[in-house]
Order: sequence, then C-alpha cells, then structure tokens
Amino acid sequence: MAKESQGIDQNQLNTFIKGLNKDLDPSFVSEGMWTHARNATNNTREGDAGSLSNEPSNIYCGQVAADITGSKFIIGAIHLFSDKWILFTAVHLNDTSNTVVGCEIGLYEEELCKYRPIVQDNCLKFSKWNLITGAARKVNDCSWQVYFADSNNPDRVINVGDPNTWPPEGYQWMGNNQYSNGPNTIQWPGVAWKQCVILMRDVNKLNLEYGQLVVQELMHVSLAMTILN
Repeated sequence: MAKESQGIDQNQLNTFIKGLNKDLDPSFVSEGMWTHARNATNNTREGDAGSLSNEPSNIYCGQVAADITGSKFIIGAIHLFSDKWILFTAVHLNDTSNTVVGCEIGLYEEELCKYRPIVQDNCLKFSKWNLITGAARKVNDCSWQVYFADSNNPDRVINVGDPNTWPPEGYQWMGNNQYSNGPNTIQWPGVAWKQCVILMRDVNKLNLEYGQLVVQELMHVSLAMTILN
C-alpha cells in the first residue's frame, strides 16, 4: 500500500500556478512550481493561465517575416552598430513541424522601433533547431559585412550595404525582396540575387558586384549568392 501511494499520477498536468521557488531543494519542488525563469509570466497573451510564457513587450515595433505564413522563430541577432541589429528568422509550417517554409534576414533599429526585411530566400536553409551566432564589421567602402554561422550550413557572410544606401523613408516592403514608394521599386540596396556554385580556387577570379551574400565551405566548394546590378 505504501508503494502504491507513492506512485506517480499518470494524469498529472504541467501547470505553473504555485509560483517561483528558488529556496527549496529540488527534491521538494512540487507540481506547479518552477525554480528559474527570466522575463517570464505564468499566463499567455491568449489568456491561458498556468502556462509559462515570455513577458510581453511594452511597444509593438514590427513583425519578422510578416508576409510568410507559418510559425516564426528568431534564431539569431547580431549587433551591427549603434541601435542597429541584424535578425535571422526561420519560418516553420507550424510550432511542432520541422518543415521550413521561409527564411529571412532583416534589420531592427531599436531607437526607431522599426524592423525591415533585407532578404527572404529559402536557400538560406535556416531552422529553429540551429541558432545563429556571428559578428559584423564595417569595410572600406562604408558597407557592413555580417558573418554568421549556425552549425548546420557553411559559415557565411552577407554584405548589407552602406547605411546611406538603405531604402529611404517612404519605401515599404512589398515582398519578393522589393521595396516601393509607389512609382519606384528597388531591392536592398537596389540589387538582384543570383546563386552559383564555384570551386574554391576560383573565388578570387570572380567579379562579384556590390552587396554580395557569399556562402563558403572552407574545404572544397564555395556556394555564392552573387549580386548583379
């Protein structure tokens, strides 16, 4: 009888209603408690009480991959300069699916509370299971290079251009890697994408134009996203 009374209830639910408790030994932490949470609340924006969720932000600044249907996951953020961040987003079919239906790299400007897509391309092969880390630097032509890796694809670099060439105020994202102010349509920063595969020994012979996204395998093959005017 004693053993039966100590058995685990198979119908026990994971609800979080007893609050944060960091003092008890883990063996005394009961159902409904949690021992650590950062920027969390025990209800969701849909009103589901007893579920741990991120604390909502105070100001809505924009949505990543807004024109792609699916569950959005920000898988990386690399500081560019000042209040500028490059965000990497993987869009999956739904919250539980491994199927990726979209990939996006975009610019978040914290002080302006503004987000803008830079490029959407499924060939980036992002995934919620592979988080992105990296670094950025300014190069001689005043453009910015962003180097990033996700432990799944080759290490890569994207040139996001000179900030003075970014789409000006009044241009809106139209999808298909295009911005428009009505009469004029441009790409970021006014270029087109082309994918090619080249041998590593021929990399220095390429005449790559401004604003390139280069994907390199360190051993034998380089996959390059070449920008054409």
